[in-house]
Amino acid sequence: MLFSIFFVLVLVAVIDTVHAESCKTIQYAFPAGTGVNDSRAEAVKAAYVRSWNEYAGYCFGNDSILPVSHGCRDDLDGFGATIIDGMDTAIIMGLTDIVARQLEHAATVDFSRSSSVLVELFDMNIRYIAGLLSAHDLLTSGLFPNPYNQSHMDALITQAATLATNLKPCFETGTGLPATYVNYTTKQPVAGFPLTIGNTTYLNVTNTAQAGTLMLEWYRLSDKTGDSSFRDLAAKAESWLLKPNPPPRYLNLVGTALDTNTGHFLTFDGGWKSGVDSYLEYLVKTHIYNPADDIENTWKSFWITAVESTIEYIALHPYEHPEITFLSELDNDGNIMWSMDDYSCFAGGNLMLGGTYFDRQDIVALGKAAAESCHVTYNTTVTGLGPLTFAWYNASNLAYDAQYNNNFTTRAYAEKNGYFIELAQYNSFPESTESIFYGWRITGDTKWQDYNWGIFQALNTTRTENAPYWEISDVNVPYGGEPYDYLSSYYFAETLKYLYLTFTEPDIVSLDRFSFNTECHPMLIQAGTCAVEEAKRKGEL
Repeated sequence: MLFSIFFVLVLVAVIDTVHAESCKTIQYAFPAGTGVNDSRAEAVKAAYVRSWNEYAGYCFGNDSILPVSHGCRDDLDGFGATIIDGMDTAIIMGLTDIVARQLEHAATVDFSRSSSVLVELFDMNIRYIAGLLSAHDLLTSGLFPNPYNQSHMDALITQAATLATNLKPCFETGTGLPATYVNYTTKQPVAGFPLTIGNTTYLNVTNTAQAGTLMLEWYRLSDKTGDSSFRDLAAKAESWLLKPNPPPRYLNLVGTALDTNTGHFLTFDGGWKSGVDSYLEYLVKTHIYNPADDIENTWKSFWITAVESTIEYIALHPYEHPEITFLSELDNDGNIMWSMDDYSCFAGGNLMLGGTYFDRQDIVALGKAAAESCHVTYNTTVTGLGPLTFAWYNASNLAYDAQYNNNFTTRAYAEKNGYFIELAQYNSFPESTESIFYGWRITGDTKWQDYNWGIFQALNTTRTENAPYWEISDVNVPYGGEPYDYLSSYYFAETLKYLYLTFTEPDIVSLDRFSFNTECHPMLIQAGTCAVEEAKRKGEL
């Protein structure tokens, strides 16, 4: 008997040791009581409240507010995008009165009727379905105050499943790659746009990000509902992207356009840019959500190979600026363009996240360099905000677009700053704040907090006193030039959430407990991190 007890104790100790060695830790171990900056966090919260009150006062129930004219717009099918997209931010900030009103709307909005005939899968997924799932995860996690109506909370999952079910016709294509839209009247899939290449016009076209930005939400929805059909649809679509045909010019740096009838890629315009960005992003984030779902580590391997191609071919230094590392996009033929869009600036955070999780310090280093370099495009403009697109001169001091080679203005700007501006508007872009947030949470270096504080202060300089925020036409003139009369729901969902989480207590929405979708909606990680495994051991999950 004594031997048996001793054997059991030894076995338990061995299991605990193996568990401790195999689980993952992502977030920096902040000493107790450190990492928080209350005054900055409160300033960001006040910005949310100010903008929310403006929206709710003029446009509650509509998708978006026009902050200059105080008009409203239903540009995301009339389901109240600002409410549902911004709800989990309010939950995290502890804005209980606002959340109660948001929950009531989310629980009662009719997802069977749309203000548009054509409903786009991508935005319905990343903003609405993810917003509903994230709010439910946060409110049932035990990590946040929950004084809310139980029936409204329960309805979040029902509503997410209802909307996802209404979107299922998108997948009724020759391959299972989803069409861009569903006709909400006929329940038929509708392709997004025709694409002409040479003498051939392709009609059944989708893009890589639309097809590859489903797994995190639809796997989570299956886990919450017990209905595997959502997971199966996302997995089938993903299977085409993981075996690209024809193969891209640089291994796993796939292009943006696919034929949903054949599954073939139609272009080679890869990189980390808009149109392909969140496909690469989700490979690592869905693996982190539950490594057991990544059969044979297929997602992990694809992502790592794509990053290795990035390091070898498209991580580039501008002419005479070795301190800057940009991730170039490729043109339709796979040629390097020595240019980026702001959307690509998410990559720094994704590289730091995946590099940390997979213990690849070379990838972490690239992520830090990429995030720092995108920040350069912010802190060198007049407003302190970054442009939509920018480019640079290559090692031979030439630009991809020859018109810039004899442009003395762009050459002078690039000589000083390492890049030049192509499209100067700022549309509340969250991507640099996102990467800076990851830099802070993964390294614990306070410079990242200062970077995001600088961006928040820059936002404040582009609006009038007591006014909400708006988008601006030119980051390189005082106050941003003419304001755009529009404020996207992702300003509430992403920009303010990443900023707030940079300054509040770092254990709030820890990277060891949550995996964020591309719209900054956190989903509870199911396995693999030490924090999750410890919570399971304690019976908290």
